[in-house]
Amino acid sequence: MELCLNQATTMPYPLSDTIRAAKAAGIDTIGLWVEPVEEAGVDVVRTWLSDSGMRATSMSRVGFLANKRGQELLAAQDAVRRALDMCTALAVPTLSFVAGGLPADDRSLRAAEARVRETLELLQPEVAASGVQLMLEPIHPLFVNDRSIVTSVGQALRVVEGLPATQYGVLVDSWATFWDPDLEQSVRRAGAEERLAGYQVNDFALPLPFPNNMNGRLMPGDGVIDLASMTNWILDAGFAGPIEVEVFNDEIWALPLDEILRRTVDSFNRMLATAASR
Repeated sequence: MELCLNQATTMPYPLSDTIRAAKAAGIDTIGLWVEPVEEAGVDVVRTWLSDSGMRATSMSRVGFLANKRGQELLAAQDAVRRALDMCTALAVPTLSFVAGGLPADDRSLRAAEARVRETLELLQPEVAASGVQLMLEPIHPLFVNDRSIVTSVGQALRVVEGLPATQYGVLVDSWATFWDPDLEQSVRRAGAEERLAGYQVNDFALPLPFPNNMNGRLMPGDGVIDLASMTNWILDAGFAGPIEVEVFNDEIWALPLDEILRRTVDSFNRMLATAASR
């Protein structure tokens, strides 16, 4: 089980500094984000990775189009195409896709699902040509209105059903999905269908920060999620990729970069030890 640092965990720091410090902390893989890669340029990021000896194993994130129409929808679809090109140029094998929330004029979840599915089908030629696996990422149902109408692994599997598994998988984030009583069965199904494309760990506790409650994610082991069981479900389902630590937390972001990385490594190792003891 290999630790991968998702760049969100060190989001306030420049990507170049994060790559350098992560490598020094003994981390060999990183999950990139689209915006810092666009800002620096693909060629520059490729050089940073090559010089450090680090591998990029995922890219976050595109989509957010279930509530879009017309030119806004076309722009969101084009953003997916650009991100696929970046992944190809950097040899990044996976790209996360967030569905987007409900539009004001149509509160039907099934209709929103259908719009997401239409886009996935539309983009299939580009996805196939890129060699990148698009990962549909469920988001906690707290955010169904404005971020994602896909809130569970089972629902994500329904949306991508029938599409090639090598091109369309599911990303499981512990904070976003732990609440689901059917999670174990859905994870096992995702594994059996060879759609288990990514696994991100973080932790949950109340109260969430206000107003930006997305930034309430904790380091693994600092909250209430049974990460040992979840991790074992993921591994038993056949997942063999690196496990990303992805934490959105203003208090953690205020720490020195080296301290964030020390906490990341320590919490990941504790989580693995707990999972191994089950």
